Amino acid sequence: MIQSDLSGLAVVLEDSPIGVSISRCSDGVIVFANHTFTELIGVPRHALIGTPARDYYVDAKQRDAIISHLKRYGSVDHAEVRFRRRDGGAIWTLLTIRKSIYADQPVNLAWIYDITERKNSEERLQLAAKVVETANEGIMITTPDAVIEAVNGAFSRITGYSSAEAIGQNPSFLKSGRHEVEFYREMWHAIQETGKWQGEIWNRRKTGEIFVEWLSIATVRDALGQVSHMLGVFSDITARKEDEEHVWRQANFDALTGLPNRSLFLDRLSQAVKAARRDQTHFALLFIDLDGFKAVNDTFGHQTGDLLLQETAARLLLSVRSSDTVARLSGDEFTVILHDVDGSEEVAIVAAKMIARLGEVFELEGVEACVKASIGIALFPDDANDAAILIRQADRAMYRVKGSGKNNFTFHQAPEQMVYPWDGG
Repeated sequence: MIQSDLSGLAVVLEDSPIGVSISRCSDGVIVFANHTFTELIGVPRHALIGTPARDYYVDAKQRDAIISHLKRYGSVDHAEVRFRRRDGGAIWTLLTIRKSIYADQPVNLAWIYDITERKNSEERLQLAAKVVETANEGIMITTPDAVIEAVNGAFSRITGYSSAEAIGQNPSFLKSGRHEVEFYREMWHAIQETGKWQGEIWNRRKTGEIFVEWLSIATVRDALGQVSHMLGVFSDITARKEDEEHVWRQANFDALTGLPNRSLFLDRLSQAVKAARRDQTHFALLFIDLDGFKAVNDTFGHQTGDLLLQETAARLLLSVRSSDTVARLSGDEFTVILHDVDGSEEVAIVAAKMIARLGEVFELEGVEACVKASIGIALFPDDANDAAILIRQADRAMYRVKGSGKNNFTFHQAPEQMVYPWDGG
């Protein structure tokens, strides 16, 4: 019956790939719908014809706005409208309406084009943009040749640079100068090989302050597999690193003198043994005990004793190279690792220097204090090829000095009743 009433225009519209419906102006009832329209709405033609067009709008406010616009202007152009499907779902359409005559009646001729996928894509992009903008991590998007195209708010908050200041720049404008060229070469080699890289990197804020970040870089490819963008996501881990450093220092350094403690000393001694074995070199281990420290501590108090220990640490550091290790084991006991020495004569010169410096009067905030030092020395690998044995031998040599008059030093292999001669007076 519907076919017999179709005009020539309706025949053309039936084959259109765009959804088309015709509704009477008088009551808004649908009198024609092509197969594309029925498929989009999900309602068979026989169930669709004779129903009001307004029933298929999802949003009543959106529907009223369309009707109001149509009454005022006589047409609607490319309005984005949601229509309800029979299964309860909804589609986004681009709606165009024109006034026309059909079967001698005024009608509204409507075209709808399905833009659901486009709208979903836009919503996903908007959601992604919101996620990016509200993320706590700094985000930077660059071209394949590393020109910054976009940054988020966290980027600006962390680095101090606004988006206007960052866009168009190469990320290298954030460099701190702490990394060698090889660091960046290896990083970009990994990106080229695997498409990604992550790790710690030091950068510089706009204020000039250097900070450490955890950075992840990923390659973004287009549908053809070509690199379209580079994505960098980073978080400021400066505070965490400082906390870790604080905990590590507490675990490995003496709180009073700032020297390595027993734990770190043992680790460095172990490393010294491994390095000397590998490189076929020699090193010396010195055990140092202050003679007279207890008397100073008892006479002038613990505060003065602490100052004496701090000054002792400073004098020992002045007696060795920066590559050597000075540690405080406990109380007034110190150790020194002299790396890569040529022989006992070189070590004796250093030990004599320590005896002389520690024998000088200590000026401790108005208090003059005098102590001496006893030093025992063991050589690697001459005396032992093992850290534990080396410690015992240096300790025994130190006690031999204390038993032979103190204020001197001796080597493990020196005769039992002899200390090393020096002209310290």
